[in-house]
Amino acid sequence: MNKAKRKNILIDLSDLKHPNCGFGQIAINYSKRFANLPIEGLHFFYLLPNCYPKIHSKNVTSVLVRNRKIRKWFPFTLPKVDIWHSVNQYNKLYRQSPKFIFTIHDLNFLFEQEGQKRQEFLQRIQQKIDKATIITTISHYVADEIKKYTNLNGKEIRVIYNGVERIDQQEGKQPKFATGRPFFFTIGEIRTKKNFHLLVDVMKFLPEYDLYICGKDSFQYADEIRTQIKEKAVGNVFVTGMIEQTEKIWLYRNCQAFLFPSRGEGFGLPVIEAMQFGKAVFISNYTCLP
Repeated sequence: MNKAKRKNILIDLSDLKHPNCGFGQIAINYSKRFANLPIEGLHFFYLLPNCYPKIHSKNVTSVLVRNRKIRKWFPFTLPKVDIWHSVNQYNKLYRQSPKFIFTIHDLNFLFEQEGQKRQEFLQRIQQKIDKATIITTISHYVADEIKKYTNLNGKEIRVIYNGVERIDQQEGKQPKFATGRPFFFTIGEIRTKKNFHLLVDVMKFLPEYDLYICGKDSFQYADEIRTQIKEKAVGNVFVTGMIEQTEKIWLYRNCQAFLFPSRGEGFGLPVIEAMQFGKAVFISNYTCLP
């Protein structure tokens, strides 16, 4: 097809720099899917973090963002495209394009923030909605939240569920921290909204089991959980930090049950991954989880 006639679409994949987090996994799935789409009329520009290797495909042109501040304040340095797709609400780079697809995964800040801070987050979301041609989201729960707290100004909102990679047939690797005892498992960024601290008290009544809390632990909340474990002398709860994909698979495959007491989820990807392995899943009754 004539290059002049094809549509150029930019996909902001900035979250590839965090491959073991939820947004990182979603970005990986996007990168694989679009690179292999057999559509002659579309060409994709991948906006990649500087640390990520270029993706080679006849459908894809990789654009490395070496200096985000320059790109943010001088958007004309970004590629000129027909469609700009911001794949989550936190993507900060944007160049005015004929069409703008804005994907919102959650409005968790409504529960995490208060007062002026909460209003500022809501205002930022609204500004992007005002620019958008169409809004997409990942669950009907989130769609209802968007309709309730923002002004769509008559714009369409579509629910497109996250794709979930089948990992239950993949090889796993036992983590070094595994004790060999029966265990429960949970995973996610160790932020306050995840409610993981509740599990510390639960595990006091289950001394024959261990609990592994896995995920990014650079937040104050992770330190609070570690302090709670120490002060309450709960020796069967372990905050492990980030784990590899193969370790995650092993933990899903070998755990007695998956525990997920989160208060703020737009989709709940780990819940579905645990179900792939046929595990009992214990969840909270908040946001999209029910």
